[in-house]
Amino acid sequence: MLPLYLSIEGLYSYQTKQEIDFTSLTAAGLFGIFGKVGSGKSSILEAITFALFANTNRLNSNNRAYNMMNLNANLLRIEFHFIGKENKKYAFEASWRRNGKQFDKVTTPIRKAYVFDGEEKIPLESTDAETILGISYKNFNRTVIVPQ
Repeated sequence: MLPLYLSIEGLYSYQTKQEIDFTSLTAAGLFGIFGKVGSGKSSILEAITFALFANTNRLNSNNRAYNMMNLNANLLRIEFHFIGKENKKYAFEASWRRNGKQFDKVTTPIRKAYVFDGEEKIPLESTDAETILGISYKNFNRTVIVPQ
């Protein structure tokens, strides 16, 4: 997998939309995510993992969607583009909203997956990243998301 682009909004400390263009970072073939403790490095990795697998290491599944959402945000949105199998470009998206009448409730996350045909995003029937990446969630965390 070669990451291309990540957009996150309403995730942990990222209240407003933040975008990362990985193309210039990966041009040299190797890059790292560096920063001070609490600067959001793990949040970036967690956004990617959730978009791909609807799972994360940091939080249990009971209140994950609520706990991931910034307390001042009403929407959490993740969009991740990458090159996968056969050099195809893919986009995985995840989003959910806060319940307007009950602050501690959020909608069920909606996940979508696309393959690009030129600049057009063609919806995929499945959001199963394991099929596209050829790696399970467990192995992705052991090999791609290296324990910190």
